[in-house]
Amino acid sequence: MSQYYVLLVFVILCFSSSNSISSKVVDVDVICKEASNPSYCSNLLNSKPGGAKNVDLVDLAQFTIGVVKDNLYTAYKLVIKLQSDKNVTVRNYYTRCAIDLDGKDSAAGRLLGAKIDLELKNYPGMAKEIGFVMQHINDCIDSLHKNDTSPILAKDVDILGQSGEVIQIISKYLTLG
Repeated sequence: MSQYYVLLVFVILCFSSSNSISSKVVDVDVICKEASNPSYCSNLLNSKPGGAKNVDLVDLAQFTIGVVKDNLYTAYKLVIKLQSDKNVTVRNYYTRCAIDLDGKDSAAGRLLGAKIDLELKNYPGMAKEIGFVMQHINDCIDSLHKNDTSPILAKDVDILGQSGEVIQIISKYLTLG
């Protein structure tokens, strides 16, 4: 009988320790003070339906991944439209950016990997995938600074970068436990 009791206590401890990170709450202000644009970060997280006060990190991460996905799709649609430019140099830039956003190894693919890692509670894997997402986004942003491109695209990619930075900060807190 006592061995069942010990086993039950062990199972409860394992379950509660595996869920301790998922129920961790970090104040929005703490997260956003690390962002390059704290105001954007705060507006983003507080736009979560029901608000962000006392919301655990996993819920914030799920919400923010959805926002990044939406922002990525918006930027990608515009890049595809701009690829019809007559100037070959400009068209090549847009093609490169389109591949960064939604190619074989792209921000979209890595974002899906991050979402899966989040669902599996593989927070270090999620953080790694988000790092790759940001690398692809930053490649697109860097090219914008080197080329005369659409100001609307520059704005869309900047918003994408800011929302990506927020999920990157959240993934850091999830990884730290």
